[in-house]
Amino acid sequence: MRLTKTLTAVTAAVALATLTGCGSDAKGDDLGLPSAGDIAAVEKFVNQHAQCAHPRKAAAEGTEGILTDEAKDPEWSIKDREVCDDGAHQVVTLLSISDMAKFQAANLKASQNGKNYQALVGKDFAVVPAGDETVKKLMNAKLLLLTCGGKFEIPGGFKKHPGLAEGCVLTDYVPS
Repeated sequence: MRLTKTLTAVTAAVALATLTGCGSDAKGDDLGLPSAGDIAAVEKFVNQHAQCAHPRKAAAEGTEGILTDEAKDPEWSIKDREVCDDGAHQVVTLLSISDMAKFQAANLKASQNGKNYQALVGKDFAVVPAGDETVKKLMNAKLLLLTCGGKFEIPGGFKKHPGLAEGCVLTDYVPS
């Protein structure tokens, strides 16, 4: 009798979670996003779909690309950061992320402080290309645009998934 009640309770909880949308894909976990274990894998992914030439940590003064200071802050969960060139003399910032939820929460906090870093994200990495052509190619490779702070309108017909941090959204829409 006790086992039957336990199974009934578990079944009810699973059914409720399914009906209410609570579960991994409700927060952007299971969107089929690509994964890369380290910065070398991020670079390889970008090179499979766009161009990432002359990868490097960054210029000596640390001003090349974006998220330079943030990469040093544990709140952002950035394991590693590199930059490369997209072939059109535009910088592409590559980020290997140890905790995507923390990365998104830090991004939300930054947007509330007037900084809006819109990055293309996979499960455990982010790419911030400067060139429009690279953005298009990486979006076609199933990366989604992370935007936080609610100041970004997504037209109908485009995907809009809740991010891992409240106030962040993942979308396949990039404004022109």
